[in-house]
Amino acid sequence: MSKPWKEDQQFLLNSMNDYRTRIENKEEGEVRSLTKSFAETLHKNTVELHHRSINSIVERLPYLDNLLAGALEKVDYYIKDHHLYGSHPRNNGDKKLNGSNTRHSYNGALRK
Repeated sequence: MSKPWKEDQQFLLNSMNDYRTRIENKEEGEVRSLTKSFAETLHKNTVELHHRSINSIVERLPYLDNLLAGALEKVDYYIKDHHLYGSHPRNNGDKKLNGSNTRHSYNGALRK
């Protein structure tokens, strides 16, 4: 079982503006590629994330991007993260789903 995101999540939150700048106005396929590249760089340059797999960072970045932007509904996210919902809107105010992580549990909301 994977370790819950706690203090180490802050490094992803701190890098959210940079991540969003890189993926803004890009096609979904390119966003996936950019997300992976960003995760690899973040993992390499942040010693506190070395215990995480690159794939776990790839999955967490879009989750946090959507959560912070207020995409979908608050109930579609983990309860422990509700305090972050809509707390850091994207620069353009867009609430469009960052779909580069289709494995996340909130994708059940997409099937409703």
